[in-house]
Amino acid sequence: MLESALVCFILGAGILSPPVPEYRSESQPVAGGGELVTVFARLNGAAPSGSQNLDVPLLAVLRDSLGDDDPDNDRLRSVWILTSTRPTPWQRVASALSFGYFRAGSKRHAGRVPSPAIDLAAPSKSVYSNLFGDSLQALELDPLGMAVRSTTRTYRTNSDDYTKLQVFQALVTLDNLAPDNLSPNNLALESGAQSALTDSQLREIYSRLSLSTRTFGGLVREQYLSRYYDKETSQLQQTRGHNWELLRQRSELNGLYFEPLAITSGSPSEALLWIARSDLDSGAGRHFDGQFLGIANPWIDARLLHWTGYSQLRYFDSDDRPVSKDTTDAHPVEMIPLALYSLNYPRVPLLLADFRHSLTPKRREMVNQGATGLITGVLGITRFGNPSFFAADFLWTFVRGRHGAAVNRTARLQAYSGARQFLAMDSSLDPALKIELQRHLDHLALNPRENATASEATLAREQYAALLQYEDSTQGAAKLERDRRKELESYTRSPAFRVFAPLGRIFTRGPRPDPESDLSVRAELDAHRRSGAHVRFLEQLLAASPRPDVVWDSDAIRKSVEALSADANARPEAQRLIAQVYARTGDSDLRSVCWRALQAFNQRAAMPVAQAVSGQ
Repeated sequence: MLESALVCFILGAGILSPPVPEYRSESQPVAGGGELVTVFARLNGAAPSGSQNLDVPLLAVLRDSLGDDDPDNDRLRSVWILTSTRPTPWQRVASALSFGYFRAGSKRHAGRVPSPAIDLAAPSKSVYSNLFGDSLQALELDPLGMAVRSTTRTYRTNSDDYTKLQVFQALVTLDNLAPDNLSPNNLALESGAQSALTDSQLREIYSRLSLSTRTFGGLVREQYLSRYYDKETSQLQQTRGHNWELLRQRSELNGLYFEPLAITSGSPSEALLWIARSDLDSGAGRHFDGQFLGIANPWIDARLLHWTGYSQLRYFDSDDRPVSKDTTDAHPVEMIPLALYSLNYPRVPLLLADFRHSLTPKRREMVNQGATGLITGVLGITRFGNPSFFAADFLWTFVRGRHGAAVNRTARLQAYSGARQFLAMDSSLDPALKIELQRHLDHLALNPRENATASEATLAREQYAALLQYEDSTQGAAKLERDRRKELESYTRSPAFRVFAPLGRIFTRGPRPDPESDLSVRAELDAHRRSGAHVRFLEQLLAASPRPDVVWDSDAIRKSVEALSADANARPEAQRLIAQVYARTGDSDLRSVCWRALQAFNQRAAMPVAQAVSGQ
C-alpha cells in the first residue's frame, strides 16, 4: 500500500493548479434610465451540441440608475435567474403526480420574457404570497380529501424545490464572484476586469436570494443584509473546512484516497474518494469503518478486483508523491473512484454519487420524500396540526441528524445544486470522469420540472434575448417608471394610502406618461436615495465597531453627517444615528460636525412650533 502521506492527494480540479473560472459581467443600458447587469459564465462541456464551451447568461439584475453615472443614487430592482423557466404542460402534469420521482423531459425553447425571481424593491411580497398559499392549502384544499390533498401538495412541493434549486445555483454563481476578489468598492474578476456590481450590491443580491428560500426571509430589514451575508459566507466556509477534515480523516482511517474539488481558487465544495487497485490484493482483511461515508466496504467487494468501469492512471515518485508522467522515477498506480461527496452539507459530507451502487443516493431521496408525501399527502398528518406528531418527528429528526443522517431536505437540495453547477463549470476534470459523474448525478434528478444542464444553457440565452428586448422597449420603460412612483410613495405617503392606492388603479388607467412629471419624480427620488444611502452607511458603521472613526475614514463619516444635516427630507432615524456617532467618536472635529448637525435638526423641529405661535 502507498504511504499514508498520500492518502490525501490533491490533484485534478483542484488545488495545486486551480482552473481559472471565466466569469464576466456586462452592464447594458435600457430604456427609461436603467441598466441591465448580467453575470455570464463559461459552461464547460454543458453547452448544446456543436459547442463545447459557451458563455451563458446566468443572472440578470435591473439597476435603476435614474439615467446618470452616479452610483450613490442607484437602486436594484428585479433579479432574473435566466436558467429558470416556466414548465411545459407535461412537466406541470408530472409535478402533480404523487410519488412520481423522475425528470419529465427537458424544455427546449423559451422565447418569453422570464419572471423575476425576486423584487429587491419589495422583497416582502413573496412572504405574503407564500403564507397565503400555505393557508389556502391547509384550510381549503386539505379537507377536500386524499386525492386533492396529495396532488396539490406534491405540485406545490415540486414547484418550491425547483425554485430553490435555481436560487441555490444563482448563489453558487455569486459565491464564485466574491472569494479573494473583493476590493473596497468593486469586485475584481478574471483578467483584472471589474464587476459591474459593487460590493454592497453583491451582498444585497446574495442575501435577498438566500433569504427568499426562508419563510419570513423577505421581512429582514435592509441594514441587516450585510451582516447576514458575512454570517452565511463565514458559516459556509466553516462547514466546508469541517467536512474537508472529517472526510480526510475517515479516508485515511480506511486506507482510501481523498481528493477535494473546487471551481475557483476558493475553498473546495466537493470531494472524491478513490481506492488504488494495487491495494485491493493485500487489503482483503482490512478493517473498514463506514460511518459518515455511506458506502459499502470496498475491501471485500469482488467487483473492484475485476473493475471494468472508469479508472484513472496516476503517477507517483519513489517517495510516493504525485508527479507527472515524464518524471524519471515515476511509477503508475491505477485509481478507481468510489464516491462523490458535497462538502456544503451541514455537519457531515453528503454522499451524492456511489460508483458501485448508483441507486444508493437516489434511494435515500426517494425514501425521505416518499415518507413525507405519505404522511402529509395521503394520511393528512401535519406537524402543526398534530402536536404529538410534531414532537415525535422533531425527536426522530434530531437523533438521526446527530448520527450523521441527511435529514435536512433544503440543505440536500442546496448540496445537489452546488455539485450540478460544479460539473457544468469545471474544466479540469477528465472528460470521461465528468461524464460518469454527470450520469450518477442525474439519478438524483427527482423533480419533474428540472431541465438538463445543456437545455438550461439554451433556455438562458433565449430568455436573456427576450429580456433585453423587453427592457429596451416602451413597456419596460413604463414599468420602470411605475416602480419609481411606487418607491417615491413609500417615502412621501402614509402606509394606509399605499394600501388603498392600488385599489383605485383597478378602475383607472393610472397616471399618464408626462415627461416633465417623470423628471420631477427622478429629482425627488435622487434626493431620497442619497439620504437613504447616508443612513445605511452610518447604520453599518455603528454596527461594525463601537469606535466608528477607528474603522472608517473620518472624512467620509463627516460628509455623510453634513449631508444629512442639510437634507430637509432626512429620515427620522438620521438624528438618532448622528447622536450615536457623536457619543462614540473620539475625533474632536467629527464631534463638532455632529453637534452642529444635531442643532440643525432641533432648529427644524422647532420651526413649525415657532410659526404656529407667531401666527397666533
